[in-house]
Amino acid sequence: MEEKEIELKNNTIIHKDNSLNRLDLSFIKHIELKEYKKSDLLAYWIHDFSVYHDEEREFNIAKSGIYSRGDIIKVNLGFNIGNELGGLHYCIVLNKYDNTRNGTLNIIPLTSRKDNKKYVSSVNLGKELYNVFQKKIENEKQKLQQILSELEKIEDIPSKIKSIIEKEQKYIEKMEIEIGKMKKDSIALINQITTISKQRIFKDTVRRNVKISNASLDLIDEQMIKIFTK
Repeated sequence: MEEKEIELKNNTIIHKDNSLNRLDLSFIKHIELKEYKKSDLLAYWIHDFSVYHDEEREFNIAKSGIYSRGDIIKVNLGFNIGNELGGLHYCIVLNKYDNTRNGTLNIIPLTSRKDNKKYVSSVNLGKELYNVFQKKIENEKQKLQQILSELEKIEDIPSKIKSIIEKEQKYIEKMEIEIGKMKKDSIALINQITTISKQRIFKDTVRRNVKISNASLDLIDEQMIKIFTK
């Protein structure tokens, strides 16, 4: 190993150790201040970020899907700083054009309306997403029920099939809980527009194939013009 490479490696190790020590101090501070939720969220994000970083080279953009304006995707926005929105959120895709070589998307994060909170630079989408997702869930239930009806005719159901059924049932139950949070309207946070890597998109979002209406997109366009242009 050349002398220059040894120096670079040693410096890298020193920087790594310094960063980990500083991170540990941050965790200790949050815990001492009883900011347990913040500490947990930071820990989860560091774990997720490390996985994204390790998988970056192998990430196949071509297989990540092609999206269009108005598509709803679920995204890991990471650990927030200040008033930035962080965590898991449904988002609206802004890109008019996408392709299998494009690894990023421009998105508007969504949040559920909270009582007694004033939202600025945003658009209230009402219960549009809740209604669309509810319809999707009902379709999933009907498909599952049809499968279960057919399986009733079989005496010895293979364990692999049972596992698939159980997984689907848990998925539907999870989605019902998740979508139930949208009953109080969905808010499109125009002031939180950001660019994300497609690695941040949850894979099961694709299966849902949900898109907001053109009327809602028009409202978003109007608000964007007010906020970002003269």
